[in-house]
Amino acid sequence: MDDETLVTPTPGLTSGLGGLADVVVELSRHLDLRSPELRGIVELTGTEVAVIRAIHHHPRTSPSQVAITTGLARSNISTALRTLEARGLVVREHPPGDRRTVELVATDLAEENVALIHRFWEQRLSAAPPDVRAAALRALPALQDLAAALARG
Repeated sequence: MDDETLVTPTPGLTSGLGGLADVVVELSRHLDLRSPELRGIVELTGTEVAVIRAIHHHPRTSPSQVAITTGLARSNISTALRTLEARGLVVREHPPGDRRTVELVATDLAEENVALIHRFWEQRLSAAPPDVRAAALRALPALQDLAAALARG
């Protein structure tokens, strides 16, 4: 199957919000972290990726806040955190003078993995023609606003 076949839009979803969602899903497939080019990173499930992204974007966040940010059940967050801790990607710390509060901190290993992922994504996206990349970058603020609006509910 060639690349042109892979980007054929879903019938009935060629425009509007359905078309936007369809393209976003297709784009995410091309940026999949299971690529052989990323052999050096710690393999994670979708839930674990969501949790580590939340911690990376909101340093020193709490498990409860991660659940709110990701929309995942608290039990799923707990399971993912245990795995992330066991793999050396996240540590739980207490702020000075407050032993009741737990803050989640991404380790250096996690930061290295995030950097590898970002480099991989940049390489993948750099393969697009310059005018396509420029148009996509112009759309970035609107897409960020859309993601934020959906996160707020």
